[in-house]
Amino acid sequence: LHLNRTDARLANNGLPMEIQKLRCRVNYASLRFTAEIEDLGKRVIRILRQNGPFLVLHLRYEMDMLAFSGCTQGCSNEEAEELTRMRYAYPWWKEKIIDSDLKRKDGFCPLTPEETALVLRALDIDRSMQIYIAAGEIYGGKRRMAALTSAYPNV
Repeated sequence: LHLNRTDARLANNGLPMEIQKLRCRVNYASLRFTAEIEDLGKRVIRILRQNGPFLVLHLRYEMDMLAFSGCTQGCSNEEAEELTRMRYAYPWWKEKIIDSDLKRKDGFCPLTPEETALVLRALDIDRSMQIYIAAGEIYGGKRRMAALTSAYPNV
């Protein structure tokens, strides 16, 4: 399902604030899950809670996300080149030359799995917490996940 023209930001588009508020309320009210999806979600949560408290992380560290964002922090030269080749392989992707360091400084890159481990520790998340990764295949696989799985063995 693709809803055209629904990804427009509510801010900075020149419309009066009252119209912005109305758009926000309409979008929120119209986005409801079907009863079947609601029930499925409740069953999944019930299953996840069987092992106690849990945390679900979406690391945003899949190959396509890194390639198209240009975020290569922690990647080897070979990996950075692979990500660049992927970006150039898609003619519809407009941004080809990307300064990874600038993207990072501007806050447009996801945390690496290693940085995620540091943040979780800084937030005093219990080492025994059950952690589920809600994402596709993590770029770099087990090597990139090593610090996170070492700090949090129940990933």
